[in-house]
Amino acid sequence: MIRKTALLLAVLSVATLSLAFAAMPARAAVFSGTLYYTVFTGPPNNVDKVNYSYNDATHSLSLTGNAAVASVTGADGIIFGPDGNLLVGGQGTGRAFHIDLSTHVVTSVLTGDANSFHLTLDPTGNLFYSSPFGGRLDTIPLPFGTNGTPHTVTGGDTGVTQIAFANNGEVFYVDGNPNGFGNVGTINLSTYVTTRFGTGIQSAHGMIFDPFTNKITMFGAGKTGTIDPTTHAIAESPFQFIGDFDQGAVDGLGHAFIAGSSAITFLDYSTSHDITHPDQVIITGGFSNIDDLAPLIGAGSQQGTVPEPGTLAMFGMGLLGLAGYSWRQRK
Repeated sequence: MIRKTALLLAVLSVATLSLAFAAMPARAAVFSGTLYYTVFTGPPNNVDKVNYSYNDATHSLSLTGNAAVASVTGADGIIFGPDGNLLVGGQGTGRAFHIDLSTHVVTSVLTGDANSFHLTLDPTGNLFYSSPFGGRLDTIPLPFGTNGTPHTVTGGDTGVTQIAFANNGEVFYVDGNPNGFGNVGTINLSTYVTTRFGTGIQSAHGMIFDPFTNKITMFGAGKTGTIDPTTHAIAESPFQFIGDFDQGAVDGLGHAFIAGSSAITFLDYSTSHDITHPDQVIITGGFSNIDDLAPLIGAGSQQGTVPEPGTLAMFGMGLLGLAGYSWRQRK
């Protein structure tokens, strides 16, 4: 009877701890870092950076220390390479640029097409992708220094604007002119054949994978949108955030920064878990002709990856297991 009572108390204790863990309110936190972005005019000074800090308790955002990073002949897409330095699409120059953040030396290669806009880093880190809007998909080898190779796109769409890699192995694309109302689908990177499943989607211009929601996220024409990698279901914000969006960056924690309309739009969707229905929206002007933002998480960022939401739950269960082990040792 004593053993049964002790076991019951242990079960109740673990259950109580589980409920307390689940009911525990989110801790207030300050999220801070640096945004790297391009300006579609210039040179000079068309690759810039600004520091950000967001307090999720007061819902206040500050953008400070805006500064020039480099000047290139045309600037559009921007990502980080595996070496921690910047890669920038050269608009109508037919080039992609490498910016060494330590020495500020700028070098370039030919992409294979007359225009280079949005960029995407391959998860292998061996190459990155560029394209003219609605045209061929160019692959540029890494380490940086070798000219790119253009690949003709066929299938449902015969051109792409940008691609994004989902966590299930599929590769998604958007095909459309600036800055929205594009077609979306999947692309086979062995054959460069596209399979379209969405037409004229307002938010379809910029594209990135969000590890917080495990969805492909889109930015365009003042709206956000998502694609479920498994079902290919498309969702869009029912309202217009601002006049125009180009490309955005997510931090993997339920926050996004989006460039467009000479402003940076910040979305907090950490509670709703839905970027099309954010909890907070903050629009900060004063970023004349801002174009694209470098990723904050995942391939093409400086930060790598973050634990998925499920990992935190597993961590909590681990704590419960340790509590049970400690009780058994004391008994």
